[in-house]
Amino acid sequence: MATGKHHRPLRKLTAKGLRTRNELLGCASLAFEEYGYFATSVSEIGRRCGVSQGTFYQYFSNKEEIFRELVDRVLADFWQKVNQNQGDSQDFYSRLNAGVGVLLEHCSQHQALHRILNEFELIDILTIGYYESMARYFRDFFRQAANQGHLRHLDPNVVAYSLIGMAIFHYMDWGPDSDRYNQAELTQMTADLLLGGIASDTPWEIPSRLGVSAFPETLGAPFAWADDDTQANPTRNSIFQAAEKVIGKNGYHGASIAEITRRAGVAQGTFYVHFNSKQDLMQGVVRHLSRELRHNLRQATERVNDRRLQEQEGIVAFFRFLENHSQIYRVVAECETIGRETGLWYYRKLAVGYQDTLAQGVSQGELRPFPPAFLARSLMGLNHMIGLKWLVWNSAPGAKVSEQTIEDTIFLVLFGLSSNA
Repeated sequence: MATGKHHRPLRKLTAKGLRTRNELLGCASLAFEEYGYFATSVSEIGRRCGVSQGTFYQYFSNKEEIFRELVDRVLADFWQKVNQNQGDSQDFYSRLNAGVGVLLEHCSQHQALHRILNEFELIDILTIGYYESMARYFRDFFRQAANQGHLRHLDPNVVAYSLIGMAIFHYMDWGPDSDRYNQAELTQMTADLLLGGIASDTPWEIPSRLGVSAFPETLGAPFAWADDDTQANPTRNSIFQAAEKVIGKNGYHGASIAEITRRAGVAQGTFYVHFNSKQDLMQGVVRHLSRELRHNLRQATERVNDRRLQEQEGIVAFFRFLENHSQIYRVVAECETIGRETGLWYYRKLAVGYQDTLAQGVSQGELRPFPPAFLARSLMGLNHMIGLKWLVWNSAPGAKVSEQTIEDTIFLVLFGLSSNA
């Protein structure tokens, strides 16, 4: 991302210099929030701050350096707050609620940063390091609590990333008419879900291997780009198939229309017969991905009636689907900044149907009586973050989520961490 370094001599900043540097950081934060990382320029940061580009380069080498410092500041603030809220005098449950509360407040305050980090195409060391820093705190907390007998021994990495995903998804834009909860409510419900899971006490037949589907033949179906729009249009279908490979490999910003059309075997002029722009194509890719994922989840869950079994089958199916489409899946996250309405549509579309099935599970006494909107956002965020951690951020060829990781995730969702449950 760096387009060149401006080397600066070492010098001690004056009080005025410190003020200018801090003003640049503040203006950069506002510019990134409004335009995203790639669309923000050094000249725009300088314009907002009322200084020249030359003045900017007296304090920062490039745009990447100033962004990295902003991320470092956000993480330092997070660590300061969790350390303040985890005093030795508190009992375990107070410390748990305090930690969850700090994380929720952090995610509420830094929604824009989380969107911007997605522009780093989810494999940049900065994005991974940011989430790993927060996960490290919660991983250590949950590991220590399990060793002290407060919690079950589940993979603390699974628990930490699950919690982070839940918190992030609660502060996404779910629309003006969506259910809303204040932080005190969210903290209490999130801690309750972590400890007790979503499954009610109503008797049911628990699978002997939670991480394995009872119907493996329904998993791993090929990605069917063809739909009502493309079945009669092989050219459009070929462009979609090429886009899956090119955008999936290079990300949105690294993918060129020239490379997509070359792989599709069509002229660039033909591309513009079917799509107005690369962003228009990406919107089509995201809608296809949404349709295909929802189809896979319906296929995986329709053979069982109990919502707890449906949840188990759905989680297995989600991770197996993501194993086949982890590269293209990252486009959805990039969409939150590049074509925000499309990204929001993707998550909202999934949430609407999911909420309905969860509400039915609650009304039938199969799930604990959490608000369905809270459940949908929590579980979507949890699974999303596990998928990022174990698949999208995993550079190993043919990366998979292990059966044990899936089992720990499902156990956390259904039964929670409490050693007394």
